[in-house]
Amino acid sequence: MRDRWKLTLGASLAALLMAGCGTSGGSGAASGDTVRVMLVPGTIWGVPLQAAQDQGYFKAAGIDVSVDEVSGGMGANQLLASNTVEYGASSPSQALAAVQENQDVTIACGGNKFTPTALVAPAGSTLPSTKTGATADQVLQGLRGKTVGIPVAVGTGTANLLVETLAGAGLKTGDYSLINIGTGASAQAALTAKRVDAAMVVTPTVEPMLADGQVTELAYLSDSAPNYQLIGGVWQARRSWVEQHPKESAAFCSAMKQAYAYLQDPKNSSTVDGLVSDAVGKKTSAAGVAAIREHLTVLDADITADAMQKTIDGLTRAGVLKAQPPVTFAGAVKLSS
Repeated sequence: MRDRWKLTLGASLAALLMAGCGTSGGSGAASGDTVRVMLVPGTIWGVPLQAAQDQGYFKAAGIDVSVDEVSGGMGANQLLASNTVEYGASSPSQALAAVQENQDVTIACGGNKFTPTALVAPAGSTLPSTKTGATADQVLQGLRGKTVGIPVAVGTGTANLLVETLAGAGLKTGDYSLINIGTGASAQAALTAKRVDAAMVVTPTVEPMLADGQVTELAYLSDSAPNYQLIGGVWQARRSWVEQHPKESAAFCSAMKQAYAYLQDPKNSSTVDGLVSDAVGKKTSAAGVAAIREHLTVLDADITADAMQKTIDGLTRAGVLKAQPPVTFAGAVKLSS
């Protein structure tokens, strides 16, 4: 039987509320060989964690790992800041902005080289599509006068990157409307009900909808748009904890690197499909699960200076990061080996 964690959402949030803002030296710090990890349900980040647990990578590395399931947004960042957890998956925009603000933050254990992202429309749409011969720019220009769904709030880093991408195709603010349709079932409902003309959707939302024919792909942005070839997600940790617990940090990162390799080995596809199904929902079709699994190749325990600089430059250009003080690879990333 799979050794699954007891998720401790209630306990973590209670501790956070009692602790207030928390400090880097608070009593919430984990004991020496225990690493507490924050997980947002329905994302791919639970897949490598469960693989590392199932395959004994954490045990072999000499650490215990506990998982706190939380909703996304500010609550997740507060858990890291309050010493309630040591690691959490984060967008690079959140992590790098925290670094720029001199918060107790570092990026550790890699993340994903990019987030698989597509521009889709409700099934039967007549909008231009690369599948029918349109260029990527023609697809973007076809959104003039349209309502476009995005998975996050307007004004966030993700939204700003899309605005910049559309500007590159000649569309200015006001030429289209952006609305937040969320992810998963919420995004699916918005598209099937045709509340939007098109939407930008990411893994693991996009694969099942495409596999099941619920939407039409207009363009795979991760192939055609530079803004969607940036680092898409990272493991964020408290820098002070990483520096004070080098053994445990290195052990966690080593186990995650093994987990990534396991997930990306084709001979493990059947088992990995089970992990993906557990993470994103049992109702996801087999074809959708397989498509998500194939995209796990983006997971990488190493972040290169070139890839990080490209991401920093892109986020600065989009107004997510400020030009000063500059964010650097050395200041933002602490990789454990």
